[in-house]
Amino acid sequence: MQSASVQKIYKFGTSGYRNDQEEGFNEAVIRQITGAISDCLIETLAEKGKLLPILVGGDTREKTRRFIPLITQILQENGLEVFKASTDLPSPVLAYAAKYFAALNLGYPETLGAILMTASHNPWPYGGFNFLTPDAAVMPTPVSKKFEEAQGNPRHRKLDRSKLGVNTPAIIHEFDPYKLYQAHLKDGMAIDYAKIKASGLKIFYDPLYATGRRYLPQLLKDEGIDITVIHDTDQRPEGYTGMPEPTGSNLTELTALIQADTSNALKVGLANDGDADRFGVLDETGRYLNSNEVLSLILYHLLNNRHQTGVVVRSQATTHLLDALAAKASLPVIQTPVGYKYIAEEFIDHETEGGLQVLIGGESSGGISVLGHIPEKDGILANLMIAELIAVEGKALSEILKEVQASVSQRFIFRELGVKTERNLEIMKHFQGLQSKGGDIAGFPIDTQKSTSAPDALESKYGTRDGAKLYLQDGSWLLIRASGTEPIARVYVEGVAATDEEAQTKSDRLLEAITQSLITEFNVAPGNIKEKK
Repeated sequence: MQSASVQKIYKFGTSGYRNDQEEGFNEAVIRQITGAISDCLIETLAEKGKLLPILVGGDTREKTRRFIPLITQILQENGLEVFKASTDLPSPVLAYAAKYFAALNLGYPETLGAILMTASHNPWPYGGFNFLTPDAAVMPTPVSKKFEEAQGNPRHRKLDRSKLGVNTPAIIHEFDPYKLYQAHLKDGMAIDYAKIKASGLKIFYDPLYATGRRYLPQLLKDEGIDITVIHDTDQRPEGYTGMPEPTGSNLTELTALIQADTSNALKVGLANDGDADRFGVLDETGRYLNSNEVLSLILYHLLNNRHQTGVVVRSQATTHLLDALAAKASLPVIQTPVGYKYIAEEFIDHETEGGLQVLIGGESSGGISVLGHIPEKDGILANLMIAELIAVEGKALSEILKEVQASVSQRFIFRELGVKTERNLEIMKHFQGLQSKGGDIAGFPIDTQKSTSAPDALESKYGTRDGAKLYLQDGSWLLIRASGTEPIARVYVEGVAATDEEAQTKSDRLLEAITQSLITEFNVAPGNIKEKK
């Protein structure tokens, strides 16, 4: 059956479709998106000639709880076999189940993937709709485009199950992937729980009222490891205005908890975002470690303690300290556009092609996966690896970080600005012009050859130039990216020098120069320029 095309298409960004308004995330919207995905899945089943299930799960948000029953009902009515997660669950856990569903012994050797309902680290009123492929990755651009095209030309397909050799009606099942994921971390990823327990490490954890509360504490408790947890419920108190984003400003209670502990034991604070695909880490003093520092610590751990090797993959908005650590180990580095789906492509491509596999894939927004794991970012795994690092080294996290930074010849100071302006695209184009025009920023000469060749390489391989990244001749760099849907731009800066003081001075000068340019040339109000902490 075919019907007239619809006017409004709900587009998928790098992290799916998200909206915080009722008119942008309501029953009609969910029906349209789900119907489009259902049409595509039924077409896939016809090509495969066998019945495979679609998984459905999500986070603790009101919009997730409200619409998962509707989604599963639509899929079932269209003849699809549905497995719904029995509880809210982390995105990486659902992704792992989508790839390794056969190990649950529920009668299917593989899946069609999974519908994921989450708005991740966005404010609580947001709803989010995403899709995970059978490879355990967030849908790549060709898949999202296919779903968008199906929205514009709805066919309202019904699966003829008899053609697949099935004469039973479609059923909505429930499943719990906890033990499957637990076994993978212990056996497949070889997390050294015994070492963590023996170290006496005191772990303080904040799941931010979200899905991590069901996983990280239980994983540790099942191994006899003590953990102190706050906000370990999905019921946020009335009037609570916090965001499920594990940044320093959102982890003040966790900081206070660590600082109130006066013991001499090793200590660490851990946190996850709304769907636990991002991490948050506090050292023994309660200082928040930015994501780049955590990525560097984990790469150091993989190289020096686990003695692993492979390709290092990072987004272009991520510290070049990873490059320095990789160079010291003679490992190749691949730079991708921002968006973990691009990093996931590298995991999958290297696995498919054979040869050197991806050792680590990370981005400065708090996403990471490592060799032997799925291509989707996983904040729970990141937290466990930080705990393992401290236990293996037997040192305070701040001391280990200093050793990581001292292990390379240069220092790297990374900063990030959020800019609210209607002229965001104009600002980005201005800096794109400097890539080939050259000149200097704050007195630091632009490396025009690198500033032009790098975006050309991104566009050739990934189909996007992804903003404007300017490489400076001294190794420092800056990146401006503009949202295509919101009046927002982001500015990333990294000062690189022989000492911390010099690197800090460079990053200060670069940020000051960019800020003044935004204010004087583009009339951005100073209050609309804020540094991320």
